[in-house]
Amino acid sequence: MLCHITRPDCVVMEVEVDPKANGEDCLNKVCQRLGIIEVDYFGLQFTGSKGESLWLNLRNRISQQVDSVSPCRLKLRVKFFVEPHLILQEQTRHLFLMHVKEELVRGSVRLDSNQMVELCALLAQAEFGDYNQNTAEYFCIQIYGQESHPSTLNNIIARHKELQGLSQASSEYQALQLVASLEIYGVEWHWARDTEGHKVAIGVGPEGLLICKEDFTPINRFIYPAIQMATQSGKNVYVTITKDNGDNLVLLFKFITASAASGLYRAITEIHAFYRCDTVTSTVMMQYSRDFKGHLASLFLNESIDLGKKYIFDIQRTSKEVYDRARRTLFSTGLKKDAQRPCLSPPRQPEVGDEEETVYEACREKLQRLQEALTCALCCEAEIDAAFCPCGHVVCCQKCAVQLQCCPVCRSEVDRIQHVYLPTCASLLDLVEPRRDIDNRHIGLAPDKNIPEGYRTKEKVCTA
Repeated sequence: MLCHITRPDCVVMEVEVDPKANGEDCLNKVCQRLGIIEVDYFGLQFTGSKGESLWLNLRNRISQQVDSVSPCRLKLRVKFFVEPHLILQEQTRHLFLMHVKEELVRGSVRLDSNQMVELCALLAQAEFGDYNQNTAEYFCIQIYGQESHPSTLNNIIARHKELQGLSQASSEYQALQLVASLEIYGVEWHWARDTEGHKVAIGVGPEGLLICKEDFTPINRFIYPAIQMATQSGKNVYVTITKDNGDNLVLLFKFITASAASGLYRAITEIHAFYRCDTVTSTVMMQYSRDFKGHLASLFLNESIDLGKKYIFDIQRTSKEVYDRARRTLFSTGLKKDAQRPCLSPPRQPEVGDEEETVYEACREKLQRLQEALTCALCCEAEIDAAFCPCGHVVCCQKCAVQLQCCPVCRSEVDRIQHVYLPTCASLLDLVEPRRDIDNRHIGLAPDKNIPEGYRTKEKVCTA
């Protein structure tokens, strides 16, 4: 089966899978080609019979969910948004930002004027680099439209000029941080009609449900502890809400198709489990339905038979489990690369100078690893200079540390941030010439003016 996968940056990828393959097989092939290990954040979308966007159930066959039209057209999208400092790969962070940019152009993400100016400048810096006369205007037209105010464009240009020299990775990280501070970050939208027939947008996010008008004006919001139950019946979804006084309120949402209604039902369960649970329970993972042939086979042959089985949910890990799994995978991948380096050339006889060259390469590799170890693991730009208390782990710079509430290594709560002074990468790599004083030639300090000249010897013996 041939699949055309459209990425959030509008690039189309061609993937060949088995005709009986599950959606998970296709997603793994796409992420493998992109070099992405954090696969659980992503999903595949397709367009339903009436134009609605639906998530492909990754545990079921692709041929059972989409039309048998070749090639199969799918979209790679972010299904679960997390905080930027929890994203370990730059490729993942880039796709997150491209998805947010798409939602911004569509109008489902709204920012004030100052935030919009900052975001446009960061996006221009990330995609085009330092300012030129076309970059900022390009993003301003994309997001604001053709009728953007001249003062807005001037503000974007001024801010873009201030970002000169900022790398692409840092620009994308700061842009994603800006969007992540919004209340609607990570909200998945579903379109339906209420009991009065008005079209509403139902946002399912990490904290609960957000009910909005067609122009995304908030109407009401309900947190997950207040949601008692969600059920689906055909094209309708019923959500039971528990009020503060103990009474129950039943919300009815009518969708254009039963598949769209199933999408909201899946979203409420899966998003709640991903963000708020420690692990996905077996009652969620093992919910399934059968077709008529599979139902007969289960009655007369064996109830545990897989014939005709279709799983309701495809979530397999929570946000904590995804993060821990990605860290372990990246760590083990690094060890395997170091332990199993392929030999691309046949052995040769040693020549004069080979020993010095080998020592030089080994030293350079050690210095590179040392430089990476002293670089902040979150922003990948500054050097580490902050320790989490009371656990004592040192993994990031102060700018990133103050944004965390728990240690990313041991997940213990952070009481305070302690500034630490470690050797800088520049001094370790001999990029800064140390002070060559008699007493302090090893630590690069200025001489003590209170000690007489004759006393400034290594042994501190008077020679005068």
